[in-house]
This record gives sequence, C-alpha cells and structure tokens, in this order.
Amino acid sequence: MSDQTIKSLGHRPRLLVTDIDNTLFDWVGYYVAAIAALLAKVESTIGVSRDILYREVREVFTAHASIEYPFLVQELPSVMAHYGDDIDRMLKEAVEPARTAFLAAGQEKLKPYAGVIETLSEVRRRFPGLPCAALTDAPRYVAMWKLNKLGLLPFFDAVYGLPDPRLPTHEALGRVKVDSEILLKHLGRRSFDFAGRIRVLPDEYEKPGHRGLKTVLMDYELDEAGPEDRRRVIWIGDNRRKDVALGKRLGVYTMWASYGRPEAADLAALSQFSPVTNIEKNAEVSAGDGATPAPDAVLTKFSEMLDLMAQL
Repeated sequence: MSDQTIKSLGHRPRLLVTDIDNTLFDWVGYYVAAIAALLAKVESTIGVSRDILYREVREVFTAHASIEYPFLVQELPSVMAHYGDDIDRMLKEAVEPARTAFLAAGQEKLKPYAGVIETLSEVRRRFPGLPCAALTDAPRYVAMWKLNKLGLLPFFDAVYGLPDPRLPTHEALGRVKVDSEILLKHLGRRSFDFAGRIRVLPDEYEKPGHRGLKTVLMDYELDEAGPEDRRRVIWIGDNRRKDVALGKRLGVYTMWASYGRPEAADLAALSQFSPVTNIEKNAEVSAGDGATPAPDAVLTKFSEMLDLMAQL
C-alpha cells in the first residue's frame, strides 16, 4: 500500500496498544532458559537437587503472586537454610552468580520477533503522532527492563504494568537481602531515561480484567468515545482468553498475535517451576473454544498489522 493511498483514507488509527510477552518477543522461551541457568548455578553452589529447587521456586512465585519475581534466589528456603544469617556471603556466593547466569542465558533468547522493530519504525513513519502504549501484567520495572533490553522502549509513549515486587528482608536482622547497587536501582524506580508516561496499575487490574485497558483509554480520552472511534483503537495480544476477551469487551479493534503461542517443550519446562494457575496467565496453552471471542484480525506475524491499521 502506497503512502498516497494511506493519506487518502478518511480515518486514521487513534491509539496503538500492545501486550509485551509473547507478542513482541518469545517470553516463554526466554524465561525457561534463564531460570534453568539460574537454578543450575544455585544447584552447583549449595548442593541441593534441581527437583527440590523447582518445588521451592513454585512456592516463592505463589507467595509473591508473580512468576517474574527478581529476588527469587534469596527467598528460596534451601538458600536461606544454607547461609543462615550470613547475608553478605549469600549475596556474593549464590545470588550474584545466579543472577549473572540468568542474564547470560536470557540474553540469547531476549530478542524481538522477526519484523517487530521494522514494523514499529514504520508505524512511526506512516502514522506520525499516533500514541503507542505497552500494557502488560508484568511488574512495571520488569516490563521496562525487558523493553529496554529488546531495544523497543523508544517506540512507546507509555508503559502500563503492575506494581513492582516487594523487597526480600531478613526479619530478625532487619535487613534487606539485596545488593546495595541493585537496591538503589529498585528504590530509585529506574525508568531507563524513558520520557513517556509510566503507570503502575493495581494488582486487581490484571488481565483478563478490563480496567487496565480502560485506564489506557481514559488517559488518551477515548474511554467515552463512540463505537466508530473505539474501532480505531488497536489492541494486540497473544492470549485469546485474556487479551482478545478484554479487547472485545471494550469494543476496540483486537488483533490476536497467533505467532506467539509457545513451543510445547518450553511449556513443559515452564510447568516445572510455574504455579499451575500462572501458566495460562502467562501463555496461551489451548486452542480456544466457543466461549473465547474471535479477534477482529489474526496475525501470523507482527508486520501484518500495518496494512490492517491503514484500513481503519
């Protein structure tokens, strides 16, 4: 479609909102590789079997109601039992090497899907001034960290995420179990030099609840827009039960990122350490059924959104 054809259209998109995990990159593949490397390092450091560690990881994630809890190692019962009150030794011998292993393994997988960068660049060129927002169920800091590492943060005008995780503490010592440099970053609510809007949503706004996306619409004065204007809001997500359902509920133009369905082997690996209730929260694992609303468009690759946007 030529630029002239695009300019001749009577309507233009009003807002682009996209999920992050399994929509912009393969989160499941990334996370299972990173966690496997982290646990391998912990296993070799304290001599506790991987099976025990997997069970403990599941318990920690359940307690924190998030599968992306960045202070995992220092909260594992086996690690706490091994080091007792020696927090400095724990941070040096167990936490930092495991964190380094996590980052190294994750870096191999932390890449945008093919065409994502080029497509977002083209969106900026074709639709100058179009606001672009990221809406995720990940903690705000974790979401921004991922977007920054992916090289995608500059394409967004706003990031909406859930509250940042609480810090792990040693109650008896009254001490936070986090390295001082990392603690400063966390307390400083680091924004990676992002000049756009940063919104921390309440936990109860988690998808498939509609209030997160409704907040985005309110911020851009589209929450009370008529049906025609609502259809010029584009919402992209990978999970039909969560993302498509809420998009259809709010009447926005909903694109399903079908390419974001994880590999079976990665889902099996995820199930080793993820609470059962979290697996479907973080990835689409079923083929959908009659109770799942059909999206307005099915994307087999991210770049297909461009022509669809031009037709709104």
